[in-house]
Amino acid sequence: MTEFYAQPYSLDHAGFYFDSIEKFEEGMEKLNKIGCEEVEIKFIDGEDHLCELAKSLPIHQGDINFWYDELEELDDSDIIRICFLLDDLGYNIKDALERYDEVYLHHGSAEDYAQELIEETTEIPESLRYYIDYEAIARDMKINGEITEIENDLIVTNAHDF
Repeated sequence: MTEFYAQPYSLDHAGFYFDSIEKFEEGMEKLNKIGCEEVEIKFIDGEDHLCELAKSLPIHQGDINFWYDELEELDDSDIIRICFLLDDLGYNIKDALERYDEVYLHHGSAEDYAQELIEETTEIPESLRYYIDYEAIARDMKINGEITEIENDLIVTNAHDF
């Protein structure tokens, strides 16, 4: 569950915390009755990846419904994919939501991914197996943009496709 704070632009009014669209609407009704119509939405608390999404996608009072209807129900890996498209590639949220399922994640190091990829796609003679430098291959894959490291032991394996 995500918690936000609605901070009125007017310094004469106090804001309110909310964790659902219903509580937001109730709070806004109270503020509207005393003449305050505009608020700034501040992210307060939520799961780790929702925090990252809130940083990547600032929420305002005009789209708070969108957050609760479309984004809060996504799982962590979907949010990671969306943040990759928003932050690393500059997608807007509409395009990111259309393409996030095309982003492939690998849980492990880039070196592990390079080794798995080569072993699955290439038959390596036993006499050469110990001479392959997977660390160098992983480094080259990063430099070439074939993979992108999102966080420690989490990489996008098809970064070149975007």
